[in-house]
Amino acid sequence: MRGSIVAAVFAAVVCHSAARGACAQVVISIEGACPGTLHVRWEGARPNQRAALMFSQNLGRFRLPGGFCEGTETGLGTQGIRVAKFFVTGAEGQGELSGRVTLYACGGYLQMVEYGSPPCPLSNVVQIPE
Repeated sequence: MRGSIVAAVFAAVVCHSAARGACAQVVISIEGACPGTLHVRWEGARPNQRAALMFSQNLGRFRLPGGFCEGTETGLGTQGIRVAKFFVTGAEGQGELSGRVTLYACGGYLQMVEYGSPPCPLSNVVQIPE
């Protein structure tokens, strides 16, 4: 479906540390047209944390390779997997990114990953409109 839409959002509850029992609800949503300009919004992230918006053409169980989040299992598949954008979550743990997307991205999936100790906090997975 082309045109302006607001993606359905399903919250993913993520525990930051099993030992502390601290949990946060990291939620992303998208709106816009594809191809065209998309707006990605997030809330419930830890304040001022480094994060990445991951893209894939399919759903799956891709495990992040070495580095800060090694072994964290995402909800994304391996087809076309890549980092779409690096950013900081903001002082309130919420924010927005906007950008133009090509036809290639339409129907693909996005998920936010906060950097830290594995397993790293993840958001829900949202589908880019077709």
